[in-house]
This record gives sequence, C-alpha cells and structure tokens, in this order.
Amino acid sequence: MRRRIGLLVSLVTLLALGGGTLAATPAWATPPQHFHQQLNESFPVDEFSAACGFEVVVVLAGNVNTDLFFDQGGALVRSTNHGPGFRQSFTAPSTGKSIVSASPFAVHTEYTGGGAVGTTAVAHATGLVFMLQPGVMFAGRQVIEGVVGGHTPEGIPIIDDNTKTVISQSGNFFSDDITPLVCDALGP
Repeated sequence: MRRRIGLLVSLVTLLALGGGTLAATPAWATPPQHFHQQLNESFPVDEFSAACGFEVVVVLAGNVNTDLFFDQGGALVRSTNHGPGFRQSFTAPSTGKSIVSASPFAVHTEYTGGGAVGTTAVAHATGLVFMLQPGVMFAGRQVIEGVVGGHTPEGIPIIDDNTKTVISQSGNFFSDDITPLVCDALGP
C-alpha cells in the first residue's frame, strides 16, 4: 500500500513539474488556437427556387468549434472543425414548410503553404451532412481538395467552393437529383 502511495506521489510530482521531458513543449512552438463560433445564416438557393417555382432558403444554425494547429515555425498545418449540435434546413417562406436535419460533423483539414490564399487544402469530412428523408441522405466520409480563397476575421482559411473536388467518398450519398424531393416536401 505504501509503495502505491509513493508511486502516486511521484507521478503527481512529475506532472506538477511539467511532465518531464516527454511532454515538454519547445519554447518556439506556436500553441493551437481555439475558436467557438455561433452560426445563424440563411440565403436563397436559386437552383431549387427556379425548379420549385417558389423561393427556397437554406438555413445553417449551430455552434462550430475550430482548432488551428501550427508547426514549430508558426505556419498553419491543419485544422479541425466540429459542430455536434449543428442543424441545416431548407425552408419555403411562402408555404411555411421546412425540412430540418441535424448535421453533426467533423472536418479535419491539412494545409500547404500555411493556409495562405491560393494554396491547396485537403479536407476530410466525416458524419451526417443532411438527411432529406429516410433513405435520402448524405452521410459518411468525403475527402475534398480545394484552394484557399480567403479567411474568416479570426484567420480561419476558407476553401473556395469553385475549386472543390471530391477525391473520394464512402457511405450513403444519395446519387439522384434531390430537387424534385425538395420541391414536393416544401410545396403547397
């Protein structure tokens, strides 16, 4: 019993002194940055609105946590985003109908060139993106490559939508056109 207490005291002392050399962080390493953002954005979806004959709006709402990780020289090398309570919906203001889906996700992105505008980024997205109805969903894992087109005010890189290319995907990604399904669900 005394030996266990002695080992416990030694362990606590080691941790209190910084964990020894195994856990020491070099003085020149840039610590990770953590951001918590509340999103509540809506914008019209022209493609659905034109096909349905009434305005269709997408609403993105929830908290997103972002962590930025840097190399020892201070260059951004990767980020993680997660939004376990994030929700996404399509709504038709004229009919008052909505399709709401939980969209818990995790995205791990690797950057070249420190995440500067014009450099390549590869994002690994995992989780449920959207469920329109049972059997009609977009869920699984996607690997997407694109080019950084800008940054948020906090300095988080944004991949330009026009440059995104799906490298691979696995899971349940509905392959038919969802437009008629959206129009039927939101219509009068």
